[in-house]
Amino acid sequence: MNLQAERYLDLAQQGRNDWWRYALGVFTIAFFWLVPGYVPYVLLSGGDVEPGSLLDFIAINFSILMMLAGLAVTVRLIHRRSLLTLVTFEARVDWRRAGQGALAWAAIAAAIVAVEHLLYPGRYYLSFDAARFLPFLAAVLVLTPLQCATEELVFRGYAMQGLGLLTRRPAVIAAASSFAFTLPHLLNPEVAQYGVAVMAANYFVLGLLFATITLRDGRLELAIGLHAVNNVLLALVANYEGSALTTESIFTARELDPVFTLLTLIAGTLVFHWWMFRRAPENPK
Repeated sequence: MNLQAERYLDLAQQGRNDWWRYALGVFTIAFFWLVPGYVPYVLLSGGDVEPGSLLDFIAINFSILMMLAGLAVTVRLIHRRSLLTLVTFEARVDWRRAGQGALAWAAIAAAIVAVEHLLYPGRYYLSFDAARFLPFLAAVLVLTPLQCATEELVFRGYAMQGLGLLTRRPAVIAAASSFAFTLPHLLNPEVAQYGVAVMAANYFVLGLLFATITLRDGRLELAIGLHAVNNVLLALVANYEGSALTTESIFTARELDPVFTLLTLIAGTLVFHWWMFRRAPENPK
């Protein structure tokens, strides 16, 4: 394990780490996410709200904001440490590093979509509707980065630092956190449509990308930037029919090709690692 990863995982030592605190912490995060978090969605589901509408999008994202609230309660009150320790061992968040991750993945994602369009012409069609797109644009730019940052704080920050108290083997830590990341995503409608195995593999590889770059970089900003731009591009530029998060995107694919997505995700992961760490693998700063 590199020095940066050691320093990042050791941040858990700043808090109180009895086993029961982690059990209570996981329960608290899940409670905030699943109980008060889904109240607006349940209320709206009994009304005339159209699935895939802006109000539906906001209600779904509200649950993630409640997850963030549960995490804040957990870290501050149960573990008695700062939320910043889930991100970095430094005194402030490095937004430049998050931007680097976002720009690099945006370029890789654009190349993947271009290749898919060339290999499968007609799969994407222009779905832009200015009247519906502009309200979604504002909502996505505000809510999606918060959603992605929350998932990174929970599944990479909190989970991996907690696992680091049990083992110092980075492969085990990355795999375990990626498995935890995969589980809630198996509730997405794509799983029922395309199959558990191939969709679980997609979610696991994506989680593994976030985990490995966090451990290699020794901080969370790179994963936050990558995750945020990935979801923003999916929501606004190139979504697909039947997506778990229906939005008004500029282009829409008629179907999701999970095998192509998995293969290009693996390729994109390798390219991203080479791009970000080729000069100084142990300390990119």
